[in-house]
Amino acid sequence: MWVGLSSKKVEDYEVETPLQADTNTGKLVAEIEAQCPSQTFYKTNLVKCLPLNDKGKLRYPSISECSLCYPHLLTEIKEVRPSIVFLLGSKVADFVLKKIGFESPKLSYDYETFFFQGVRYVPIHHPSYISVYRRKEKDVYVRAVKRVIERFIEYPSE
Repeated sequence: MWVGLSSKKVEDYEVETPLQADTNTGKLVAEIEAQCPSQTFYKTNLVKCLPLNDKGKLRYPSISECSLCYPHLLTEIKEVRPSIVFLLGSKVADFVLKKIGFESPKLSYDYETFFFQGVRYVPIHHPSYISVYRRKEKDVYVRAVKRVIERFIEYPSE
């Protein structure tokens, strides 16, 4: 399961899903998924609504908005029953890990995992951050995330 921060502007909410391949984030997520063809992935966002500022521009959601939407994320996790929940970027990781009683680690490509109530949470660099600011490290990032997937699918009790 991939958990992004919030929605983007879309034309049709019935057709478009979170983390689509027409964004930097979605492209990189799709690339990772393509390298793990035997796995099924689910994409969602912590904040389900589109947070806009006074001028109609996308903004980061507030802690209050994250808190209001968090129960919906928990419902999704309960229904989907993922082996791994990737928390995309520090804003999502900090919020979710704090809710389940953990402190966010400083990220490296040796991703730390947190096990809570039968679910493995893995905070990772935001794919858009890698695409925009760390392009030269993209292959290292993809391999690191793929390594987590392979490790915990092959040895799920680890």
